[in-house]
Amino acid sequence: MILKSIKMKAPFPAEGRFPFDLPVIRKFGGFTFRAPVTIFAGDNGTGKTTLLEGIAAAADSILISREPLEGNASLSHAHELAEHLALSWSVKTRNGFFFRALDFVTYTIEVARMREDARGTMEEIRSRNPHSLEIQPYARTYADLRNLYGEGLEQRSHGESFLDLFQARFRPGGFYILDEPEAPLSPSKQLVLMSMLNDMVAQGAQFLISTHSPILMAYPDADLYEIRDGRLEAASFEEIEHVRMTKDFLDAPDRFLRHLFG
Repeated sequence: MILKSIKMKAPFPAEGRFPFDLPVIRKFGGFTFRAPVTIFAGDNGTGKTTLLEGIAAAADSILISREPLEGNASLSHAHELAEHLALSWSVKTRNGFFFRALDFVTYTIEVARMREDARGTMEEIRSRNPHSLEIQPYARTYADLRNLYGEGLEQRSHGESFLDLFQARFRPGGFYILDEPEAPLSPSKQLVLMSMLNDMVAQGAQFLISTHSPILMAYPDADLYEIRDGRLEAASFEEIEHVRMTKDFLDAPDRFLRHLFG
């Protein structure tokens, strides 16, 4: 494991303010990683995202925009939580990032703006002096963005652009924290993501994932946990509520729907 374990440091803050009022945070004493892919499941509002944010801040992860978490106003609570988390590493890697689905649209817009700004500046410099060396940094930025993302993430479907981002940014030996990466992905695209994870695991990467997707939860040999009664507990695939409910619904949808629609 790249990241071996996490422990909650004492003394614990007084109860009554976010995020320390969340049961999963108050009951989180520590955690040991046992597999390259660790998956947290649980219902909305149980604190999965908050716990991942705190771990990401403690790990000095960067956002997909390559910006540090520090200074991001939406993550101030994560830094408070991070101060109470002690992380134990076998190797502290610089490869990796913290991915939140809500950051993605903003990032695609920013990449498109950077690319078009670089292209427009290149054209303006060429119009003044076709041989000017001033063009070089803008040409480099434009070329780098095209090499990473092709013509542009914003020109693909939402799900395809998610996968393009992961394909461009995953690196061997990285530590990646992914919060609900399945959000825009069809079932078939979720399988593509699983294949990407497998390729990276074979090259020494480690993943911590929060998800509602039974497909991602089925990743072979993933270490599965579910938040139950405010506590993070080990679970088998068949035990996880999302898996059981999805299977029950697909086996007999009418049994569920008649309670909703009469």
